[in-house]
Amino acid sequence: MRTTIDTDSFGFLFNDIARITRGVFAREIEAGQLTVTAAEARVLAHMARCGPTRQHLLAESLGMTPMSLTGFLDRLETDGLVAREADPKDRRAKIVTLTPKAADTLAQIAQAGERTENLISNGLCPEEWKTFLETARKLRANIDGPRVAASKAEDTL
Repeated sequence: MRTTIDTDSFGFLFNDIARITRGVFAREIEAGQLTVTAAEARVLAHMARCGPTRQHLLAESLGMTPMSLTGFLDRLETDGLVAREADPKDRRAKIVTLTPKAADTLAQIAQAGERTENLISNGLCPEEWKTFLETARKLRANIDGPRVAASKAEDTL
């Protein structure tokens, strides 16, 4: 049992990596002169990954409150990048979808993401980077698998 804080422990390392990577990504978004912020880019990227989704499930997958997500979606909807409509299965819920106009922005986000990945993987050989990504995916599945399964089950109701 630990009795002291290890600042190189898993939790500290991943938190630091995530925080620093978000900063690098934000700079790459700015350098690419995108019309969205890094946080909005993150919302769009998650939407591209999960497809049309109930708004509250999107907020959960992003780790933010529904109220915080609403602000991002309002701006993205005003810019014509997303659309919201009532869920036919539950009129109280909103389904959020990407619009065709989002494709160009998503391509720019992908380029900023690639530049970010190149910067943070500097000094690693391709095999080390591949191993890191495989391990990170396993960790994500261990941690997030039950939540994802529950969200998918709710989305099919």
